[in-house]
Amino acid sequence: MDSPIDKLNQLSLFDFKGYFASLEAPNPESLRGFYKGYFVGPGWLRKLAQPLLTITGMGDWRGKFMDSGGMIINLVQTKHGLEQKLPMQLVEQDSLIDGRPGIALCYEASNRLPWPWVIDEMRSIQADWLLGMTIVRRGPLVRLPLPFVLHSRDSADGF
Repeated sequence: MDSPIDKLNQLSLFDFKGYFASLEAPNPESLRGFYKGYFVGPGWLRKLAQPLLTITGMGDWRGKFMDSGGMIINLVQTKHGLEQKLPMQLVEQDSLIDGRPGIALCYEASNRLPWPWVIDEMRSIQADWLLGMTIVRRGPLVRLPLPFVLHSRDSADGF
């Protein structure tokens, strides 16, 4: 299937809430394996995403790995290679964006701030593609979810 990235990069930041609400939550059992991450949305947001992640300890974020038990780990490129950082847990909960039942990837409380305040809500775009919306559950950013996509891969090769 074709990549949805070009289409998503045409949306304004405020269009993402409605688009997200039009999608269905993925089946939790289907979320296993490696996912390459991409920043999507307006050009200004894509340019700011990596520098902002660097400030928060996620540097050169490349994606996520999800195991069959609901544990998730972020994959970050460092000078030592692809490293695992900031563990998460898959939780089934109502969406903070549209109130519908959904899937959230919640950062564990043991992670450094601000990550324990952050969740990534997930919806299926098409086969092998997920739309994620990062939500900071504190302060004014709770009203401004930030989009990204994950593409299912067989391995972390090429991340």
